[in-house]
Amino acid sequence: MEKLKSFIENIDKNQKWREKFSDDEECNKISKQLLYIVDSCDDDNKLKLIGKAFNYFVNGEISKYEYFYTVNIISKSFYPYLKMLLEIDESDKRFKNDGMKYDYFGIAHLLNIGALDYDGQTDAVYNSQTNKIESPPSIIVALNGYSGFLKELLQKLD
Repeated sequence: MEKLKSFIENIDKNQKWREKFSDDEECNKISKQLLYIVDSCDDDNKLKLIGKAFNYFVNGEISKYEYFYTVNIISKSFYPYLKMLLEIDESDKRFKNDGMKYDYFGIAHLLNIGALDYDGQTDAVYNSQTNKIESPPSIIVALNGYSGFLKELLQKLD
């Protein structure tokens, strides 16, 4: 019951959602999907984000597919790593995941769940005098539309 409360408390209380789901069949389908999502969610803050994203869907700002893809990302996420999106500097639209500026495992997690995109790889830097690798290769990640939307949702929680 608490899970449902966390979700519902973050939904706008207006008539748009009733208009959006006036078709009984579509309403039943969406309702079932939402109940499955709410029931399987493991974090109260994730439910709040899912509720806030639902408002964008109801208001026609995102499609049904974008909403459920966003929900999929949120559901798969480890919440502390998802919050790392707020730490990513606006100038870092594309950056290497070398663990220097951001937590390596957190960025790898965000990449794996679809909150960031893979955008290439750096070359290893080899020192021929010492016969050692000075810098191993790093993947390059980039912000995508979902990371921007998730950042917006996360900012609304604070």
